[in-house]
Amino acid sequence: MRVLFVNPGRALGGAEHSLLLLLQGVRTRGIEANVAVFGKGPFRDRLLALGIPTEDVGLPRWTRAAGRYLLPGGPLGGAALVMGGLPAALRLASVARRIKADVIHTNGMKAHLLAGLSGRLTGLPVVWHLRDFPPGGWAGSVFRGAAGRLPALMLAPSEAVAAAVRPRAAGRCPVITLHDPVDLGRFHPGLPRDPIRRELGIGRDVPLIGLVAHLTPWKGHEVFLAIARTVADIVPEVRFVVAGGSIYETHGHAGYLEALRRRVVALGLSERVVFLGPREDIPELMAGLDVLVHTPTAPEPFGRVLAEAMAVGRPVVAARCGGIPEVVEDQVTGLLVTPGDIQGFSSAVIQLLEDPALGERLGKAGRQRAETLFGVEAHVAGVLKAYKTVTAGRRAAA
Repeated sequence: MRVLFVNPGRALGGAEHSLLLLLQGVRTRGIEANVAVFGKGPFRDRLLALGIPTEDVGLPRWTRAAGRYLLPGGPLGGAALVMGGLPAALRLASVARRIKADVIHTNGMKAHLLAGLSGRLTGLPVVWHLRDFPPGGWAGSVFRGAAGRLPALMLAPSEAVAAAVRPRAAGRCPVITLHDPVDLGRFHPGLPRDPIRRELGIGRDVPLIGLVAHLTPWKGHEVFLAIARTVADIVPEVRFVVAGGSIYETHGHAGYLEALRRRVVALGLSERVVFLGPREDIPELMAGLDVLVHTPTAPEPFGRVLAEAMAVGRPVVAARCGGIPEVVEDQVTGLLVTPGDIQGFSSAVIQLLEDPALGERLGKAGRQRAETLFGVEAHVAGVLKAYKTVTAGRRAAA
């Protein structure tokens, strides 16, 4: 079977890391994978390093920049956005025909819509792999309408995301919940605790709290800094790290890191908070943390970083929103807190710092849950089952 994967992001985010694990898995199961990208970048570089064929179909910069923080206004702006992406949809259709694809598999909002049109042009079944909730406003209405017409099947990382699209897809398109995968061989409890602490110049016994998230406002970095201020007032020796860089080309992200640095100074945390930037050693970083905190201010579709931290055996404190309760079992593999509740988050972090045995128990249970729910093999099997479903439907229609 030949599958054309379509990924709109050029950087390496959670969606791309999940797709890379899937690509490596399906290739061992007889799938011939090609990946269409919308320009050069770290994601394409990683594909080439793995020997995965790529096709650059391009997309105008202003079209790539449209996102949740700034969408074109009204139907006219939306029509301009569609027209800007139409050449890419035509190129995708051409690529699909040339490689004799059996299925088109999309991995991002823009890819869903553009490749959905390509599927109509080629008659190929399209699998939408949802990585986010539908947007709001007119764009959300368009997206939900398209969800009932363009894909043959949708995969959602959580039941929360599935529920957001299922009503419009009812009777037309199956929506299957399939948790994102984690490389359990790379993220494991046996990693050393010392490397990140040596880098920071702190001892093994210094409490270290971390946030691992790309620099985008909805991940709640400002909430994390407020938590840091509250915790530091009670645990004076505590230190904090923020790992992650800016991966988004969409509007609303410029200057975010600088604003966060100014906030650190205003809170008097300059000697306690370190911005690490993008990291390739996330498993080792997590191993050095006492607690991983996840503070999204909007519903989190899945929370991949939480599954990774659990796989490493680290206790987590996270916002109870979106798909997170499907990843973290409250009081069993981590502690869940109302989104934006600074005092609630702070109390949970302090509880874990004061009770190491609790953290160890949560971490062990987290690893067990990761092995049960987030393995790559189970994820690959779920995707292959989806391909079988949509190609069987196509053969039956023929």
